[in-house]
Amino acid sequence: MEGTFRLSVLTPKAAVFEGVVGSVEASGYDGKFGVMPGHYAYITSVRPGMLQFSADGKTHTYAVGDGFAQVAASKVSIVVSSCQDVASIDIGATREMLAKAEAILLEVGPGGEGYSDALVEQELATGLLLAAEHGSAAE
Repeated sequence: MEGTFRLSVLTPKAAVFEGVVGSVEASGYDGKFGVMPGHYAYITSVRPGMLQFSADGKTHTYAVGDGFAQVAASKVSIVVSSCQDVASIDIGATREMLAKAEAILLEVGPGGEGYSDALVEQELATGLLLAAEHGSAAE
């Protein structure tokens, strides 16, 4: 179909989505990026945050973890550590996760035991909250 391309969204546990889409938008380390049909080829990192794409006349919004995206003119592959539909995000639990990670960061300081893990948790929780906020605004 003209004006579309194939999208694969994969995690270590499962293929989350395989299909034809009209566009993709995700959070990268250099900011948000978007892909349309015929895009030039490149590989980029994906950071925790929102992944959104249009398929079957609907907009699909997910919260994703770290990963990468490989973009070609007719196919995009996104491989991320985690991916969940924004409708299933427990905002309260995610806020608790963020608060706990920030407390550890303050307590142990850079280089302290558990600092790196807490930094990852903080970034993931922040990405989940941003994706959930964006997803609820899109509805």
